[in-house]
Amino acid sequence: MIDVRRLRVLVEVARHGSFSAAAEAMEQTPSAVSQQISAFERELGVPLVARGPRGVTLTEPGSVLVREGRAVFGRLDAAERELRELAGARGGRLRVGWFATAGGTLVSQAVAAFHRAYPKVELDLFEGDPPESLNLLRARELELALVYRFGTEPELPDDLTYVPLTDDPLHIGLPSGHRLAARRRVRLRDLAGEAWIQGVRGGPTVEVLPAACHAAGYTPRVALRTDDRVVVEGLVAAGAGVALFPHMTLPTVRPDVVVRPLESAVLFRDVYAALPPGPYVSPAATAMLEILHDVCGRLADDARTRLARDDRPQ
Repeated sequence: MIDVRRLRVLVEVARHGSFSAAAEAMEQTPSAVSQQISAFERELGVPLVARGPRGVTLTEPGSVLVREGRAVFGRLDAAERELRELAGARGGRLRVGWFATAGGTLVSQAVAAFHRAYPKVELDLFEGDPPESLNLLRARELELALVYRFGTEPELPDDLTYVPLTDDPLHIGLPSGHRLAARRRVRLRDLAGEAWIQGVRGGPTVEVLPAACHAAGYTPRVALRTDDRVVVEGLVAAGAGVALFPHMTLPTVRPDVVVRPLESAVLFRDVYAALPPGPYVSPAATAMLEILHDVCGRLADDARTRLARDDRPQ
């Protein structure tokens, strides 16, 4: 095994051209530098430098070692700089997972705030359902992921860490002029017979709406399933059906959709930031957590404002 400390001395000798100049740069004595080079030569069994009255020159083995040593120390110096940047969230990359209904409000606002505060940290975003993001956290392919849990679902896996962000009740979106649009609150059983535009095509939450409606005494008539929130809003506004809208999405729901609180004990979810196993949380992930908390607070206020607006006489 090559002694890295002695290799560093050899590189400095090659850079400065003499033991005395290298010693001055490293704050050592020329004798100490000479002794380390001699010990290095004995350790490797080859001469590394040729000593002369005007300094030293590298032998062929010495040139090989210096060339490789410069490459090694260059990479180590770069790693050290990157670690310092990561420690201060001044560089590096943060990989974040998120679910679809968080994209238009929570994720977009948090990303914008993060870029303003930490412009040198690269964000790598992954959209997926919570089970996908949790698996990527376990593989350490993500540093943070937004996930949710409905009250009727099993507890989240306990091998990861979860930071509560916000509660996110689901509301009902109705077309203007709908028979229930003037109500302050809508009961789920009042929607029996309605056509539903379901804002999810597959995955673990596709059965949430049918299960809630079954508990209310009927089977929902689903006219369309789509992951496209723009399509959901357009169809509701056009009178093609009704749809569920999470609380965090209300600030951006188009104005010709009437949003009403929904009386349902099961159409309610909690939103968390999930972190990988183990105690280490990167500074960039910690910074993003703070921003997510702030954005969730603002979104909750904006959602209440939207509900109050829709509660005014039509």
